[in-house]
Formats: sequence, structure tokens, C-alpha cells
Amino acid sequence: MRRRSEVISREVDGRVVALDLGSSRYYSVNATGALLWRLLESDVSRSEMAAALIDRFGIDLSTADADVDAFLEDLRVNGLLES
Repeated sequence: MRRRSEVISREVDGRVVALDLGSSRYYSVNATGALLWRLLESDVSRSEMAAALIDRFGIDLSTADADVDAFLEDLRVNGLLES
């Protein structure tokens, strides 16, 4: 999965601020979301995203899976992922 190309973003103080050019809506994510957002620049699997959270933040697999699922669901709801 990857993010839509119509969404541009910049990292600011460890957070990511994104703009959906189609809807003119802004989004902001924290450091955890910023890591996942960067991974979505290329085609990445859900399990690769969870592994990155485990490596970076030292959390357990169930927490990483839940964080990835919540993040991806938020992106889906807001139309920020390619279908």
C-alpha cells in the first residue's frame, strides 16, 4: 500500500503535515505517524510497518499491529491511500 500522489507533505519538528491537493484539507501526525507516513512513500506491507515501529520504539508486536491498523484506517477514512 502507498499514499496517494495527490497528497504532499513536509516534516516539521518531528511531525508530518500533509495537504490533500484534491480536497484542500490539511492533516498532521505525530512522530509515530511520521515514521509510518515516510514508509508509505513506497509500496510497503502492513507487517513491514509494524516491524519498523518495533525497531524504532521498542514496543511489542500487538501494540505495533494496533497502531498500524489505527493509522491506516484513519488514512483510508480520509482518502489518503491509493486503492
